Amino acid sequence: MAWHLLLLEDEASVREAFALRLRDQGYVVQTAGSGEEALGLLRSFEPDVLVADLVMPNLSGLDVLARVKQMSPGLPVIVLTARGTVKDAVEAMRLGAFDFVAKSIDMDDLLHTLRRATEFLTLQRQVQLHSGQDAARYALDRVIARSPVTKNFLAHLQELIKNDRVTVLLQGETGTGKQYMGRVIHYNSARAGKLCVEVDCPSIPRDLFESELFGHEKGAFTGATGRRCGLLELAEGGTIFFDEIGDLPLPLQAKLLRVLEERTIRRVGGAVNIPIDVRVMAATNRNLKEAVAKGEFREDLYFRLNVVTLVVPPLRERREDIIPLAEQFLTRSALALTKPVRTLGASAQTLLREYQLPGNVRELSNLIERAVLFCGGTTLEASNFPGDVQQAAPTSVPTFPLAPPSGVQTADPSQVHISFQVGAQTLADLEDRIIEEVLARSGGNKTMAAKHLGVTRWMLDRRRKSRA
Repeated sequence: MAWHLLLLEDEASVREAFALRLRDQGYVVQTAGSGEEALGLLRSFEPDVLVADLVMPNLSGLDVLARVKQMSPGLPVIVLTARGTVKDAVEAMRLGAFDFVAKSIDMDDLLHTLRRATEFLTLQRQVQLHSGQDAARYALDRVIARSPVTKNFLAHLQELIKNDRVTVLLQGETGTGKQYMGRVIHYNSARAGKLCVEVDCPSIPRDLFESELFGHEKGAFTGATGRRCGLLELAEGGTIFFDEIGDLPLPLQAKLLRVLEERTIRRVGGAVNIPIDVRVMAATNRNLKEAVAKGEFREDLYFRLNVVTLVVPPLRERREDIIPLAEQFLTRSALALTKPVRTLGASAQTLLREYQLPGNVRELSNLIERAVLFCGGTTLEASNFPGDVQQAAPTSVPTFPLAPPSGVQTADPSQVHISFQVGAQTLADLEDRIIEEVLARSGGNKTMAAKHLGVTRWMLDRRRKSRA
């Protein structure tokens, strides 16, 4: 992995020379020319290590160190100076510096200290991973929630955080962030000190499913040379997260159902039932109720999973979140790609607000990363985005007149009147009739009908197919 460094040095020539050498060593380097600038940058991204010059005007390296330890206590800080004294070194270490290094042209001491710092971080993160405390990314206050829809969603999320035994089913379109929201629930709950183990249901071969999930004993099958704990045992005390549960084959659904009912597992080749204490979460972009009706998903497993269902809203329903999310992705991509892009221009903001983003948060992240890659300046503009995205997001949304049904006279052809028979029809029936009526009035033009209905063409096709 590439380690991210923030280099604070007030002398421009030294700053650029050091940054160039560090980049040659494989580090991703962001620079700052003053203590004030460095503290401002710390609020927009998270470096792995801060290298700070000691002697600077205004805020000194020691001043910056003291403030950094309040803002990010776990961030290793290496203090760097050409005029250091023993007293400076003692004070830096007292304030929590990782180490104190004298400036040198060959930078050997600094590179050696950086290697020690990154080795320390690697060990620390391994410990945090196994103790479940690496939760900063999933803190509730890090979740972008500017829209009323997202704020309402988070209110429900907080109730689930309080009760860490309730099974949760997360539904929503592809790319909405179901996996991320599952981690938010885990890392803010009482189970945060244990593992959140994720199971990618479609990727596990059928013949290895039991071994992966439940573990196996030595000699259980050819190649089982020793005892192995399964994913459910690894998640003991924490959370097991079944991603894309809707794609799990029926025979494997039966095996999972027994575990959820009995809360015990038996390793392959074993004779003892092992009790487990795990919170179960699952995610899918499929409508499981419809899958049950079609015989593609077990009804009893659906009821076990459907204790509490949360639907993660698509981005088009929370458009106030788009620009804050885009800015977050921009900062992350600029650092990863070592690009000088800092801001999201007005034209880019307009483009993203008008584009439907059928791939949701995942598509937005990918679009920003690609745009940053091809941006030659410090501001991301609409011209940096792919041509198909620019064409799909016109500067103004055209309106199309709705034609009334043939032979029908109406004072306002834009109105659609649908009758509803209580007790004989469902909400789904009503939705189907509205879609077909608007499609008919649009002359069969699906793109036009989708605009009138406030959905994407892709969503319109998907809803019609699901009803077929």
